[in-house]
Amino acid sequence: MARLENLTERGYETQKQLGNALMELIIEKGYEKVSIKDLTERAGIDRTTFYLHFKDKDDLFTKSQIATINELVELRRTEAGPKPGVLLVFRHMSQNAKLYQAIFRTSGLVPGSASLEQYIANSIMPLLESELSRFGVSPPLHMPAIASYISGALRSLARWWLEAGMPQSPEEISELFIRLTTKGLLSLVETR
Repeated sequence: MARLENLTERGYETQKQLGNALMELIIEKGYEKVSIKDLTERAGIDRTTFYLHFKDKDDLFTKSQIATINELVELRRTEAGPKPGVLLVFRHMSQNAKLYQAIFRTSGLVPGSASLEQYIANSIMPLLESELSRFGVSPPLHMPAIASYISGALRSLARWWLEAGMPQSPEEISELFIRLTTKGLLSLVETR
């Protein structure tokens, strides 16, 4: 996340402060209206310190998102099976709702957001391949398309869930996502 090498604990804290300040300001003002001055005042640091860590606001935003994704992927490595991974994402979102609301509000506005979508798809592809192999299925040739589809569906459902005020628990929304992803719409039809 840093431009600096060998960050100290204070350096990590500075980056976290800046990331939090950016997310708060996005929710308050919208991404386009947030300035470096706004960020440094909110975080309580000077501009020189900001530029030691990041090139610009876009760099801070992109690296904050990548750090969040990497955190989720790393947490997922410690869990087993398909449910804990999806559930972990929704629990993380419920605990960090403002962070995700800010990320979703800027979707498509930030340069490099298309590459971020690809980063997300690439991050989940090994997890999907692992799940398929558990069932004895070889990953299909069009695995990148499948990973893109699933990451887009997850992002879309998560965005709706947060904007609706999280009307379902993380467990309930995870189960819905898993059912829709693995069995489609027909899984929701009750048999009589």
